[in-house]
Amino acid sequence: MNIINFFIPPILGGAIALFTNWLAIRMLFRPHTEKRIFGIKIPFTPGLIPKEWDRLAKRLSVAISTKLLTPDVLARELSDPNLWPLPDMTIGEAMEKLGIDSASIWKDPVSKSLKSLANDHLPTILATIPTLPETHPWLDEKLAAFTYKVIDENTGGFTSLFVSKKKIYKSIKEGLFTYLSAEENQALIQEKIHELIDLILAHDFIEETIPNFHIKDGLTHIIHKEKHALERVLKILASYLAEHIPVESMIENKLKSFEIAEAEEILLSVAGRELRMIVMLGGVLGFIIGLILPFL
Repeated sequence: MNIINFFIPPILGGAIALFTNWLAIRMLFRPHTEKRIFGIKIPFTPGLIPKEWDRLAKRLSVAISTKLLTPDVLARELSDPNLWPLPDMTIGEAMEKLGIDSASIWKDPVSKSLKSLANDHLPTILATIPTLPETHPWLDEKLAAFTYKVIDENTGGFTSLFVSKKKIYKSIKEGLFTYLSAEENQALIQEKIHELIDLILAHDFIEETIPNFHIKDGLTHIIHKEKHALERVLKILASYLAEHIPVESMIENKLKSFEIAEAEEILLSVAGRELRMIVMLGGVLGFIIGLILPFL
């Protein structure tokens, strides 16, 4: 056996393997449409992926929505502070860049919002107070125990021989409920709440603390410190969105809307290097088999 005859089988084996692997991969995508000659369909047209694209789009959408974009994964990834491009500046610096006055953005809207909440919900809250002892017996017990303690500390145990502490507590409770149910007293309570809101918002917290809050450092610290709580909140939100937003059908419709050429380009951009390696590996294996065959 001369040297040329020795190398012919491995070279042919490698070339055939290279070509067949390249052709097999090519036939995954090409041709994009069905081909016919004299009305007779040419076998293996269209390519495997174009032919099965609707089914693949369905399976991919199911896999992505149930295996990849799960509430657990979204919550874990979204709670990573490195994911968010937080500005490296204070709130005051950010507001200054945007030309926003702190008083206009904080005091007025916050004051109006809090006062509106007080006006809208205070009557409802006050109306529910008389029912709390019935709906929450433990609260009634706590208030009664507190009242008895105050009576004992200020009058001494001797007074209990002549006055029933239960009757005193009942009188205080009924008097409080009567007071809270009166409209004029509710208006007075609202007025006092408004004064309290103005007092809180007039504090240096609004003028100094908030503007000096460093956005990136502060939020990163809060996210790290409350990571588990944040993950729980985000998981609830993600679960709600997954339940009410048809993620699976959205992905499926988007995939089906791709032109086959566009889908091929996307797939090759993701796995093109690996597919080329498969072709090369096939050529190497064909060459090795060609070397071995003469000795079998």
